[in-house]
Amino acid sequence: MRIDQFVRAPIQRVYAAYVDPALMPKWMGIKKVTHASGPIDRAGTTFVEVVYGPHQPRAEVLAAEPPVLHDMGGRSIRGIAWRWTARFSVKDDGTEITLDEEVRFPTGFISGLLRRTQEGGRMERGTRRRLATFAKLVEAGEP
Repeated sequence: MRIDQFVRAPIQRVYAAYVDPALMPKWMGIKKVTHASGPIDRAGTTFVEVVYGPHQPRAEVLAAEPPVLHDMGGRSIRGIAWRWTARFSVKDDGTEITLDEEVRFPTGFISGLLRRTQEGGRMERGTRRRLATFAKLVEAGEP
């Protein structure tokens, strides 16, 4: 799935906010980022996203080219794999984010149930909402 989001802020500021672990809980739907092995704008960095209770998936930065590319992925509950590839480009008086989101569900009954909860556009609506929240935060001056 591909989603575009315009942010009325300079590309360097948008990228810096996108990789700021202190800002991520305000827009990503997680409680916090922990156990980062390095800066989140550097390929190879691993970190944990605390979502709730025992649900704390590990993520890895797969590629990073500040301020134009950030690619991260990981595994969630029941072996669900995800990848977010964000591209940043200057547009008009701000920055356009193009996010490619990929989620792979393994076979099996539980994974099938989880997959069905995300069908019908629910996953896309959630991602659009998160990116819109991110844009509002950056436009309001965060971080």
